[in-house]
Amino acid sequence: IPRVDVIPNPLPFYPKEMPVNRKKRVIAVGRYFDEKGYDMLLKAWAVVEKVNPDWELAIYGDGNRSYYERIVSSLDLDRKRCVLNDCISDVQHEYLNSSFFVCTSRFEGFGMGIIEAMACGLPVVAFDCLWGPRSIITDGEDGILVENGNVEKMAETLVLLMQDPDRIADMGRRARNNVQRFYIDGIAEKWKRLFDGL
Repeated sequence: IPRVDVIPNPLPFYPKEMPVNRKKRVIAVGRYFDEKGYDMLLKAWAVVEKVNPDWELAIYGDGNRSYYERIVSSLDLDRKRCVLNDCISDVQHEYLNSSFFVCTSRFEGFGMGIIEAMACGLPVVAFDCLWGPRSIITDGEDGILVENGNVEKMAETLVLLMQDPDRIADMGRRARNNVQRFYIDGIAEKWKRLFDGL
Protein backbone atom coordinates (compact mmCIF):
# COMPACT_ATOMS: atom_id res chain seq x y z
CA ILE A 1 0.00 0.00 0.00
CA PRO A 2 1.53 3.34 -1.00
CA ARG A 3 2.09 5.81 1.82
CA VAL A 4 0.54 9.27 1.54
CA ASP A 5 1.46 12.18 3.79
CA VAL A 6 -0.36 15.51 3.67
CA ILE A 7 1.65 18.55 4.75
CA PRO A 8 0.01 21.98 4.47
CA ASN A 9 1.65 25.22 3.43
CA PRO A 10 3.00 27.38 6.28
CA LEU A 11 1.75 30.79 7.32
CA PRO A 12 3.65 33.56 5.51
CA PHE A 13 3.00 35.99 8.40
CA TYR A 14 1.41 36.29 11.83
CA PRO A 15 0.92 39.90 13.00
CA LYS A 16 1.92 40.67 16.58
CA GLU A 17 -0.94 43.07 17.23
CA MET A 18 -4.52 43.35 16.06
CA PRO A 19 -6.22 46.66 15.21
CA VAL A 20 -8.94 47.80 17.62
CA ASN A 21 -11.31 49.40 15.11
CA ARG A 22 -11.63 47.66 11.78
CA LYS A 23 -13.41 48.97 8.71
CA LYS A 24 -16.81 47.55 7.83
CA ARG A 25 -15.27 45.73 4.94
CA VAL A 26 -15.37 42.19 3.59
CA ILE A 27 -12.22 41.08 1.77
CA ALA A 28 -11.57 38.39 -0.82
CA VAL A 29 -8.13 37.56 -2.17
CA GLY A 30 -7.24 35.39 -5.16
CA ARG A 31 -6.69 35.54 -8.89
CA TYR A 32 -9.50 36.54 -11.21
CA PHE A 33 -10.28 33.08 -12.46
CA ASP A 34 -13.42 30.94 -12.67
CA GLU A 35 -12.40 28.63 -9.81
CA LYS A 36 -12.53 31.54 -7.34
CA GLY A 37 -16.25 32.02 -7.95
CA TYR A 38 -16.19 35.81 -7.94
CA ASP A 39 -19.24 35.76 -10.21
CA MET A 40 -21.17 34.11 -7.36
CA LEU A 41 -19.67 36.49 -4.80
CA LEU A 42 -20.81 39.52 -6.80
CA LYS A 43 -24.33 38.10 -7.12
CA ALA A 44 -24.43 37.56 -3.37
CA TRP A 45 -23.08 41.07 -2.81
CA ALA A 46 -25.92 42.52 -4.89
CA VAL A 47 -28.24 41.33 -2.12
CA VAL A 48 -25.91 42.27 0.74
CA GLU A 49 -25.24 45.89 -0.24
CA LYS A 50 -28.96 46.69 -0.27
CA VAL A 51 -29.35 45.43 3.30
CA ASN A 52 -26.10 46.79 4.76
CA PRO A 53 -25.27 50.03 2.92
CA ASP A 54 -22.45 50.93 5.31
CA TRP A 55 -20.33 47.89 4.37
CA GLU A 56 -17.98 47.46 1.43
CA LEU A 57 -16.47 44.56 -0.49
CA ALA A 58 -12.83 44.63 -1.63
CA ILE A 59 -11.42 41.94 -3.93
CA TYR A 60 -7.66 41.69 -4.58
CA GLY A 61 -6.08 39.52 -7.23
CA ASP A 62 -4.12 39.24 -10.43
CA GLY A 63 -5.42 38.30 -13.84
CA ASN A 64 -8.01 39.72 -16.21
CA ARG A 65 -10.93 41.19 -14.28
CA SER A 66 -12.89 42.59 -17.25
CA TYR A 67 -15.47 39.78 -17.04
CA TYR A 68 -16.12 40.59 -13.39
CA GLU A 69 -16.27 44.32 -14.11
CA ARG A 70 -19.08 43.55 -16.55
CA ILE A 71 -20.90 41.62 -13.83
CA VAL A 72 -20.53 44.59 -11.48
CA SER A 73 -22.12 46.78 -14.18
CA SER A 74 -24.91 44.33 -15.01
CA LEU A 75 -25.85 44.02 -11.33
CA ASP A 76 -25.66 47.81 -10.93
CA LEU A 77 -23.40 47.49 -7.91
CA ASP A 78 -22.11 50.57 -6.11
CA ARG A 79 -18.54 50.87 -7.38
CA LYS A 80 -17.57 52.87 -4.32
CA ARG A 81 -18.49 49.94 -2.09
CA CYS A 82 -17.62 47.04 -4.40
CA VAL A 83 -14.07 47.42 -5.66
CA LEU A 84 -12.08 45.01 -7.83
CA ASN A 85 -8.42 45.68 -7.10
CA ASP A 86 -5.15 44.46 -8.58
CA CYS A 87 -2.87 42.14 -6.63
CA ILE A 88 -0.86 44.03 -4.00
CA SER A 89 2.40 43.31 -2.19
CA ASP A 90 1.21 44.27 1.30
CA VAL A 91 -1.96 42.18 1.50
CA GLN A 92 -1.49 41.85 5.27
CA HIS A 93 -2.36 45.55 5.63
CA GLU A 94 -5.64 44.98 3.78
CA TYR A 95 -6.57 42.01 5.98
CA LEU A 96 -5.93 44.12 9.07
CA ASN A 97 -8.26 46.80 7.72
CA SER A 98 -11.14 44.39 7.09
CA SER A 99 -13.70 42.67 9.32
CA PHE A 100 -13.88 39.24 7.75
CA PHE A 101 -12.80 37.18 4.75
CA VAL A 102 -15.05 35.58 2.16
CA CYS A 103 -14.20 32.61 -0.07
CA THR A 104 -16.64 31.66 -2.83
CA SER A 105 -14.33 29.24 -4.62
CA ARG A 106 -15.74 26.38 -6.65
CA PHE A 107 -12.78 24.32 -5.40
CA GLU A 108 -9.61 25.00 -3.44
CA GLY A 109 -6.34 23.11 -3.30
CA PHE A 110 -5.57 24.42 0.16
CA GLY A 111 -6.58 28.05 0.72
CA MET A 112 -3.62 30.30 1.51
CA GLY A 113 -5.89 33.33 1.61
CA ILE A 114 -7.96 31.64 4.29
CA ILE A 115 -5.05 31.03 6.66
CA GLU A 116 -3.56 34.48 5.97
CA ALA A 117 -6.85 36.12 6.89
CA MET A 118 -7.25 33.99 10.01
CA ALA A 119 -3.72 34.92 11.13
CA CYS A 120 -4.89 38.54 10.98
CA GLY A 121 -7.83 37.75 13.22
CA LEU A 122 -10.49 37.49 10.53
CA PRO A 123 -13.25 34.89 10.61
CA VAL A 124 -13.89 33.29 7.23
CA VAL A 125 -17.18 32.71 5.43
CA ALA A 126 -16.59 30.11 2.73
CA PHE A 127 -18.42 27.79 0.41
CA ASP A 128 -17.96 24.23 1.63
CA CYS A 129 -16.23 23.32 -1.61
CA LEU A 130 -13.72 20.62 -2.42
CA TRP A 131 -11.07 20.47 -0.78
CA GLY A 132 -9.60 23.32 1.18
CA PRO A 133 -11.99 25.25 3.45
CA ARG A 134 -13.27 22.34 5.52
CA SER A 135 -9.71 21.23 6.31
CA ILE A 136 -8.96 24.67 7.79
CA ILE A 137 -12.20 26.16 9.13
CA THR A 138 -14.08 24.82 12.15
CA ASP A 139 -17.65 25.67 11.21
CA GLY A 140 -19.29 28.00 13.69
CA GLU A 141 -16.10 28.48 15.69
CA ASP A 142 -13.59 30.41 13.58
CA GLY A 143 -15.66 30.71 10.41
CA ILE A 144 -18.81 29.63 8.66
CA LEU A 145 -19.14 27.02 5.93
CA VAL A 146 -21.96 27.65 3.46
CA GLU A 147 -23.50 25.02 1.18
CA ASN A 148 -21.30 24.91 -1.90
CA GLY A 149 -22.58 27.17 -4.68
CA ASN A 150 -25.63 28.41 -2.73
CA VAL A 151 -25.47 32.13 -3.54
CA GLU A 152 -28.67 32.95 -1.64
CA LYS A 153 -27.36 31.28 1.52
CA MET A 154 -24.00 33.03 1.11
CA ALA A 155 -25.74 36.42 0.96
CA GLU A 156 -27.87 35.58 3.99
CA THR A 157 -24.82 34.46 5.98
CA LEU A 158 -22.86 37.61 5.14
CA VAL A 159 -25.75 39.82 6.19
CA LEU A 160 -26.24 38.02 9.50
CA LEU A 161 -22.55 38.16 10.37
CA MET A 162 -22.33 41.87 9.52
CA GLN A 163 -25.09 42.53 12.02
CA ASP A 164 -23.23 40.79 14.85
CA PRO A 165 -19.91 42.57 15.61
CA ASP A 166 -19.43 40.63 18.85
CA ARG A 167 -19.58 37.36 16.94
CA ILE A 168 -17.14 38.68 14.34
CA ALA A 169 -14.67 39.62 17.11
CA ASP A 170 -15.07 36.31 18.94
CA MET A 171 -14.69 34.17 15.83
CA GLY A 172 -11.74 36.31 14.75
CA ARG A 173 -9.93 35.63 18.03
CA ARG A 174 -10.54 31.92 17.63
CA ALA A 175 -9.41 32.02 14.00
CA ARG A 176 -6.14 33.68 15.00
CA ASN A 177 -5.58 31.09 17.71
CA ASN A 178 -6.58 28.05 15.65
CA VAL A 179 -4.43 28.95 12.67
CA GLN A 180 -1.26 28.76 14.75
CA ARG A 181 -1.07 25.10 13.73
CA PHE A 182 0.27 26.39 10.42
CA TYR A 183 3.32 28.08 11.96
CA ILE A 184 6.46 27.45 9.89
CA ASP A 185 8.18 25.64 12.79
CA GLY A 186 5.45 23.02 13.02
CA ILE A 187 5.28 22.53 9.25
CA ALA A 188 9.08 22.21 9.04
CA GLU A 189 8.98 19.53 11.75
CA LYS A 190 6.43 17.56 9.70
CA TRP A 191 8.78 17.66 6.70
CA LYS A 192 11.68 16.57 8.90
CA ARG A 193 9.72 13.59 10.25
CA LEU A 194 8.72 12.65 6.71
CA PHE A 195 12.30 12.64 5.40
CA ASP A 196 13.62 10.90 8.52
CA GLY A 197 11.11 8.13 7.96
CA LEU A 198 12.11 7.42 4.36
